[in-house]
Amino acid sequence: MILKQYSKLALIALAAASLTLASCSGKKSDAQMQSNFTKGQMSAADKAAADKAAADKAAADKAAADKAAADKAAADKAAADAAAKAAAMKPSTNSVYFAFNSAKIDSAGEAILTAYAKWLNKNPDVKITVEGNCDERGSKEYNLALGEERAKSVKDILVSNGVDAARVDTVSYGEERPVCSRSGEACWAQNRHGDIVNR
Repeated sequence: MILKQYSKLALIALAAASLTLASCSGKKSDAQMQSNFTKGQMSAADKAAADKAAADKAAADKAAADKAAADKAAADKAAADAAAKAAAMKPSTNSVYFAFNSAKIDSAGEAILTAYAKWLNKNPDVKITVEGNCDERGSKEYNLALGEERAKSVKDILVSNGVDAARVDTVSYGEERPVCSRSGEACWAQNRHGDIVNR
């Protein structure tokens, strides 16, 4: 009988101890959960800071890109303005005329070529071809040779005024490209010329 009472007491004590342990275990679990929650809050704060830093960097990158684009647009506009100004100063004529059977450039032709040389020197990227032309008199072969002499005379004046010879090509068309197709001196005079064309 006494043994049974002790057994009951032992069982009761054991049950009480189990409940206490379970209660403590539950409290530890709550503490862990609280710790994890706190850690979670810290991670969220870190994430917010990282997001802000990324947003700040993106904004700075965009500002730099916008500035680069604005600088490029300004440089392009300046280049276009300079090109327009240079084009505006280009001589109004690109042709010089020759006397019959001659490749000599007269004073009017020299003035034209001097002005053209100045323009070319201000625009060093421009390359040109000088085309020599003749009127219909003389043989085809003779006129091709005379046209070449005329083109070379034009080139020589340009080079003597500072234009790099490598920028100037010459070609002769002889009598093949007449401006005026009628006969007579008024028409022939129009066909004896050297033309400067960009290439």
